[in-house]
Amino acid sequence: MSENLKQKAVKGILWQLAETGGRQCITFVVSVILARLIMPDQFGMIAMLAVFISISDIFINAGFSTALIRKLDCTQEDYSSVYWVNIIISVLCYIILFFCAPAIASFYSMPTLSLILRVTASGLIIGSLSGVHRTILTSKMNFKAMTKYNLLGLLISGIVGIVLAYKDFKVWALVYQNLTLTTITTICFWHQVKWRPSFIISKSSLKELFGFSSKLFASQLLGGIYGNISTMVIGKIYKASDLAFYDRSYGLSRLTSSMPTSILQSVTFPTLSKLQNDTEALKDGYRRIIKLSAFIIFPLCMGMGAVAYPLVTILYTDKWIFTASLLSIIVFAEMWYPIHAINLNYLAVIGRSDLFFRLEVIKKIQGVIILAATVPFGLKMLCYGSIIGSLLSLVWNTYYTGKFLKMSIFRQIKDVGNTLILCIVMYIFAKSMATLLGNGIISLICSVSVGIIVYVFGAIIFKFPEVKELRNLRK
Repeated sequence: MSENLKQKAVKGILWQLAETGGRQCITFVVSVILARLIMPDQFGMIAMLAVFISISDIFINAGFSTALIRKLDCTQEDYSSVYWVNIIISVLCYIILFFCAPAIASFYSMPTLSLILRVTASGLIIGSLSGVHRTILTSKMNFKAMTKYNLLGLLISGIVGIVLAYKDFKVWALVYQNLTLTTITTICFWHQVKWRPSFIISKSSLKELFGFSSKLFASQLLGGIYGNISTMVIGKIYKASDLAFYDRSYGLSRLTSSMPTSILQSVTFPTLSKLQNDTEALKDGYRRIIKLSAFIIFPLCMGMGAVAYPLVTILYTDKWIFTASLLSIIVFAEMWYPIHAINLNYLAVIGRSDLFFRLEVIKKIQGVIILAATVPFGLKMLCYGSIIGSLLSLVWNTYYTGKFLKMSIFRQIKDVGNTLILCIVMYIFAKSMATLLGNGIISLICSVSVGIIVYVFGAIIFKFPEVKELRNLRK
């Protein structure tokens, strides 16, 4: 690897981290303000329609972006062919959604969804206009521009949404917020990338690209459908507000699980890839990352669960209080996310995507079974089911690391056992304080403070090796 490529890679990671952090911060602040101005059922209506928009996006891209990035000698024919095909598919998707909108509204027993979907779906066509431009920026590793424009779009669209919500536009504030984001980023990417399409659609180019992208498309479609099953089921069986509570609780829990894990993975994956031929070094590296991830993320998740009621009340007001009930359960499923991700990361490092796909199929079948078994008994039971699913997935995800690296599930749980015990003690103290003081700001401050004191001093007193590890990383 040339020094120039190394520098681009390092800068790329830094800009991706900046975008992840900035996106989360802007999204979080905007969502808190909007939640205070708009009723939960309005958010639930958007969540219902997001299922169809996200699946349409998968069809529009069809894996072509990855295929273009992977191809080293892309021609004008390649780019132009993909560009026009993206637009054609986006128009077809819009037409289908336009005419299916009444049926979808009838499925959810909400007639107003028909017009909302027809307006929202127009963003598919707008977004397709910059699909190739995004791909070109990615292939050139110009993550700085992508970060800048994505965050700019989030900021401006967030302001638009807040202003419209304040003017009592209700659900339309959310609709126009999303359309504003898509429009701004599309304009910015067209301005940044000087490439312009030719009026060409090459069958040979599309055939070559689709030969690679077809497998990605199938995998993405499977994941997209599975990822939205619970949303469709909850939207159909329960009220729109219930879907909003469920969606918001998962969003909050992922702030303490998915985001830190993605940052850790973006930094550790390139390093571990270099160790793929040294089994002992790879094993040692994975054990250290798992222990460090658990040391950071376990207390964040369990701590959020302990203070769920005062946190939700202060951020979103009492009208969102049921979110706290769900959040206090979901965190015990989400806390295992880093262990899942790191074990699956191993299969990527050794290039065994076939095993990765096999595990995904097993877990998706498992997820559908658990969803079907728990959803008739209420949202809380569904959340308890997610804990069972997370623990069962831990068994599947650790199977191959146990087989190849001798890092069985029991070995990994033993490695994080002390952290888990300390987190349970911290949870008991913080939860007791929150219960005692109620749902006000004083309760939140005191509960968080007690949790931090118990966890930090416990780790120092009992000389957790992860404390030293963090000190070394800081240096």
